[in-house]
Amino acid sequence: MESVLVVVAHPDDESIGAGGTIRKHYDAGIPVDVHCMTGNEARNTELKEACSILGVRNLYLSNRDDFAIDDTLRNEVVGAILKTRPKIVITHSLDDYNINHQQCAKLVFDAVEWASHVTLFENAYRVERIYNMEINTLISHPHVHVDISDTYKYGLAALREHKSQVSKVNNFYEKLYDARTRLRGVQAKCERAEAFRITLPEHAGPFYEENSVTNLL
Repeated sequence: MESVLVVVAHPDDESIGAGGTIRKHYDAGIPVDVHCMTGNEARNTELKEACSILGVRNLYLSNRDDFAIDDTLRNEVVGAILKTRPKIVITHSLDDYNINHQQCAKLVFDAVEWASHVTLFENAYRVERIYNMEINTLISHPHVHVDISDTYKYGLAALREHKSQVSKVNNFYEKLYDARTRLRGVQAKCERAEAFRITLPEHAGPFYEENSVTNLL
């Protein structure tokens, strides 16, 4: 069965960036798994509650400081890809101002390529594409808007489970999610939407199981 893997830097990123989209796929019967690179006991508890609202199938937790993201985490993402075998991966954007989000996006890009390398893994797997979401920094030229008019309420409810975060800065994150999804809805000609850019994995080479097509259509 086709599935989606969401890889995020911190608990709450899944809800702010793609909460409505995750729930939309769940409602359509498409499994969604979430891998989070950082966390602690309190924030992981919040993440579990949020992901339950969003309908997440498998949640892969970490116990690591918010800023402890580096290249050593690539293999964790590779492992999540090989375990869940998703058609697409949703993650952060390289254009996000948050350096941890940038690091996560780069690690995912590398892990997607690495996981498809048949000389490294007997169960190598090729992800078709990466969808880069927006958190605080708006994507200047989105490739796709997902209509979340009917699932925004789940994204907001999931975000509110991150109580340790949403209370910060006069409820900034809740206000941001409201304003951003309304803006994207205007652009997408619907009530609410979430925006993504598409990154194609680098798979051209002799070390991948699938390396050619019969035509371009």
